[in-house]
Amino acid sequence: MQTQLYLQDYRKGFILVIIAAISYGLQPFFAHFAYNDGANPVGLLISRFIIAALLMLCWLKIKKIRLPGKKLLLQSMLIGVGYAGAAIGYYNASHTTSVSLAVILMFSFPAFVTFYSILFLKERATTGRLTSMILAMFGVILAAGIEFRGDLNGTLWALFAAISYGAAIIYGSHNVKPENPLASACSILFGCVLTLALAGLVQHIDLPQSISGWSATLGLALFATILPIATFISGSPHIGAANASTLSTLEPVVAVLIAVSLIGEQLSVSVYLGGAMVLIAAFLLSRQPATHST
Repeated sequence: MQTQLYLQDYRKGFILVIIAAISYGLQPFFAHFAYNDGANPVGLLISRFIIAALLMLCWLKIKKIRLPGKKLLLQSMLIGVGYAGAAIGYYNASHTTSVSLAVILMFSFPAFVTFYSILFLKERATTGRLTSMILAMFGVILAAGIEFRGDLNGTLWALFAAISYGAAIIYGSHNVKPENPLASACSILFGCVLTLALAGLVQHIDLPQSISGWSATLGLALFATILPIATFISGSPHIGAANASTLSTLEPVVAVLIAVSLIGEQLSVSVYLGGAMVLIAAFLLSRQPATHST
């Protein structure tokens, strides 16, 4: 009986995390229509996170869930700063270079996290970890260097996104212990909104100009922000962090498929190979347990 319940919980968690990964991968789909309606990356992101934060706050009010205390609120908002930086980098990159390349470069973040953990957190540099990092590095070089698509600015934005996302993960996993996942998620969205508001002071803001653009922005907030946050938070505890991280590699696959089918991007052999190397490295790193050197 217990085994059957465990399998049911595992299947439920598996499906929820799959939904989260696919939902996150839908971002280029909604962004494509918002850009065509006049929005720029900062304008789209500000709109996305304001809508998502307000909807999440309303949900917490309905469920009578309180926001975290001051300390945890600030800590969660700091995670939001990293997430917002990643979003700014990713959306600027995909706006100036190919979406596929931006996705591949950003998804090299597990290598940055592992490198930092070994260098500063004294985690053991196992053969598997070192091999995965080298694989990810050569994958990035192959995808961005040999078949260069777009400008250097876009590539740098994508790498900035990977570093920002990795920094948010490192800080969150080592310094923040959420009391309620949904309340913490809402606090993270507050941090995103604040960071993007500051970014709007130095970057020009262009908002969508019609109902179609705002519909795409609403879809981005609902189906590529709130839905994956809720499903990932609900599903990952049932399957474990390693399995959840592995399933999350579906996100860039979905994003690239959308870029190829919807936006009409043409991928070269080097981009395919580089992307495959980065995904394999991310998969291998997600299976490596954190071990501290003695």
